[in-house]
Amino acid sequence: MRFLDVLLRDVPEAERVLDAGCGPGAMLHYLGRYGEVTGLDCYPAALEMARSHFAGELFDGDCSSMPFSDGYFSFVFVGEVLYHRNIADLHKVMAECARVLKPGGYLVVVDSAYAACYSHHDRIAHGARRFNKGELVELFHGAGIKVFHSTYAYALLLPVVWIVRYLKKLLKLVGHSGGELSRTWGPVNLMMIWWFTLEASIAGRWGLPFGLSVQVLGRKDAHTAP
Repeated sequence: MRFLDVLLRDVPEAERVLDAGCGPGAMLHYLGRYGEVTGLDCYPAALEMARSHFAGELFDGDCSSMPFSDGYFSFVFVGEVLYHRNIADLHKVMAECARVLKPGGYLVVVDSAYAACYSHHDRIAHGARRFNKGELVELFHGAGIKVFHSTYAYALLLPVVWIVRYLKKLLKLVGHSGGELSRTWGPVNLMMIWWFTLEASIAGRWGLPFGLSVQVLGRKDAHTAP
């Protein structure tokens, strides 16, 4: 969460927060620091998992057609949703995010970076696409959301993951999912924690030129009618 902590450091407390595509609810409690959180997802099984640990409102619904009125939320978070194969129209999802966002409200999108890193792990996770920073920024602009900051994250991991996944393809190990970074030695873990803290500071202030994830923060024009 270090990257989000820095990225969102100037985002004020919101009256209502939407976690669009919340899945089993990994971000619901974190987002609670910004306001009263509502979760939305189209998978009943994921919502049941979220209900097991989250007492707030959860809705069964599609990010392409949200069951909320115009301008209802002050802050909308979209985490690892646009890459999903069930998202048929990226522009429609972004338009819906802009619609339910009140004037002056904030939109944050976090998603997987670089098509070259697409692998068997993405396929089993129902991923259909990955993004570069410019592509996500263009989606914001297309929805009428002004971008305040955009950056990559986890720059240290990008070459490691790319090389491992390239070697898997080369050696025809494409059926072996994930696991690239599942085992690390204790001192290496400590070094990575320190490094990612440094990366997060750089990413949140100036932006990183590459990384395994891409993050964009935007704001709806305060003078736009809801």
